[in-house]
Amino acid sequence: MIRITKFGIIIMVMLLIKSNPLFAQRDTMALNNDWQFTVDKKAEGLSAKWYQQLLPNARTVSLPHTWNVEAENQNHYGWGWYQKKMTVPAGWKNKNVVLQFGAINHTSQIYINGKLVDSNIGDGYNKFFINLNGKLNYGKENIITVACNNEYGKNKVPFGSSFDWPNDGGIIRKVALIVSGRPSAKYLHAAPKLNLVDNSGNCILKLGFDNPNQKIQLSIKVTEENQPTHNIVYTATVNPTWQNNEAVATFMLTKVNPWHFDFPNLYRIDVTVLNGKNETDKISTNIGFRQIKMEDGKVYLNGEHIKLMGVEWTAGSNPDYGFAEPDSVIIAMGKLMKDVNCIFSRQHFQQDELFYDFCDRNGIIVQQEVPLWGHETPANDTIRSISMKQLERMVSNFYNHPSIFSWGVGNELRARDADMKRMIADLLKRSRELDPSRMTAYVSNTLTQGFYNNPKFIPDAGADGDYLMMNEYGGSWWDIPTGKINYYLDSVHLSYPTKPFFISEFGLCEPNFKGGDERRVEDLIYHMSIYESKPYVEGAIYFDLTDYRTHYPGTSDTTKFRRRIHGIYDMYGNPKPSMKVLRELSSPVEVQGVRKWKNGKLNVLIFGSIGLPQHTVSGYKIYVSDKEENYLQGKSYDLPTIHPGERINFEVDDMYKGKAVITVMRPAGYVVTQKIFE
Repeated sequence: MIRITKFGIIIMVMLLIKSNPLFAQRDTMALNNDWQFTVDKKAEGLSAKWYQQLLPNARTVSLPHTWNVEAENQNHYGWGWYQKKMTVPAGWKNKNVVLQFGAINHTSQIYINGKLVDSNIGDGYNKFFINLNGKLNYGKENIITVACNNEYGKNKVPFGSSFDWPNDGGIIRKVALIVSGRPSAKYLHAAPKLNLVDNSGNCILKLGFDNPNQKIQLSIKVTEENQPTHNIVYTATVNPTWQNNEAVATFMLTKVNPWHFDFPNLYRIDVTVLNGKNETDKISTNIGFRQIKMEDGKVYLNGEHIKLMGVEWTAGSNPDYGFAEPDSVIIAMGKLMKDVNCIFSRQHFQQDELFYDFCDRNGIIVQQEVPLWGHETPANDTIRSISMKQLERMVSNFYNHPSIFSWGVGNELRARDADMKRMIADLLKRSRELDPSRMTAYVSNTLTQGFYNNPKFIPDAGADGDYLMMNEYGGSWWDIPTGKINYYLDSVHLSYPTKPFFISEFGLCEPNFKGGDERRVEDLIYHMSIYESKPYVEGAIYFDLTDYRTHYPGTSDTTKFRRRIHGIYDMYGNPKPSMKVLRELSSPVEVQGVRKWKNGKLNVLIFGSIGLPQHTVSGYKIYVSDKEENYLQGKSYDLPTIHPGERINFEVDDMYKGKAVITVMRPAGYVVTQKIFE
């Protein structure tokens, strides 16, 4: 019999620790509670050096926070101050400590213990990081002070008041402290590639460091993330190669489940940084293997020609939260997008990381844009510099999201003027340099200001992108007879015949244009009928998901409720009649009829859509019920694969004497169409 004493156990544990790598230390700690806040309506804080003292007249707030939804501050566009105390352990002196801000709108100065550690100028929507090594009082209390400003200034993008969304100031997204060992990775960029021949995948990993370190190794683990089996599909410890300050490694998977908007399969990558036997850092990300390409004016996803349809959501639209939306609101808005069959969208400005994670997991293909907006925007050196920095930060932050297929460089600028065309062209060029794996585009409202058959024709800046994005408001902002819209679209296509053509915005803006939701429905049906009649139109995005808050001309409100009535939902997410119309028009299948079949059976006539959207339907279910609201309690059937234009006659049980509510559902559980037949 062998007896092990308590002392023996301690010795064994010490030996195990010595013989095995230490546990990787990357702790991400939320810093969202117990901030002190004060508004600075006299703009005296900087001159009075508030960053070197406790803030005067402060109150406690939680992050994210904006003062522009508070009754007493909703029209304040200027300075606001935040402050938080935190105790830093003495042991952190040998750690890597990074402060992460989700976003501060729009200009900010960050101080640690009264000393300026960073300034973020004119970038109100991007996540950014501040390395605090050597700037903290270790083993003591430290004070973070943030001064932020949301005035309509000229040293920011978007420029001045040239944007059509809220101007909510504050620390509008979450804050965290990231603590790891040394050396530690500043970022992990993953570039997955899908091989369509055999569904294999390979991936290049790039980890950014302060300096090259030939001694480190990378331990890589790849796991099925949101898939039924959650298998570990790859593990290896490798010696990376170095490209400047980036450690580079690759891996290959012989069989992958591709990412698709109906089957958004993700893989989780965990990379542990090894310095000898010590694990000094661990960094993770999700990826998807998919191929999106454009060829001969057409769009292909994983080898299939598809046409896309969707809607855009303008963040900050709920007056209860403004830009300081909690996670629950962001997810709720994503679900509303999917409830109207959104598989394609764009974002005028950068969103919280959670939004793109939702798109990754729920299947929305996104063009993500730098918030350059409006003809008032100059192309001077200041705006050029801020735009380039925003683009670089945006690409780095969102590099790994499979939902993002393209980088957008602006919206409705002076795309025929030489100075602006040069800036747009330079931003497009820089996008391709930063991320050769994705496309890039500019959203234009001037494509109709000149055509190929004019001897003095000068191409629009939109033609410099990889595809055309055209905002189309015929019959409202664009005051032409609606019967001419289709001729203008033809002229744009003939002027740029090799470019895939997308409608990047269409819809009805109230109160600028009267008629209510009844007119919105008429407008929606008419414009969709035009787009679907054009074989060269590869997709469209309806604007907007909800009525949205804005400082631009809209309702007569002078408070946080000022808005444009532009949505198929109101500001709080309540549906209008137009919501179901958009859902039905955006369905990839058409349920056209139900008729009695042989005894006890009904025949449901279904077509695969040949309009917008257009793609193969696979893994869908059909439900038969007696009411719209209880379809999940009805009987369900698996639909066969349906190709665009294909007709099927699908047999179901006649359970309600010839009457039926027919509901079709995506594999992810979203309703694509629901119709009542009596």
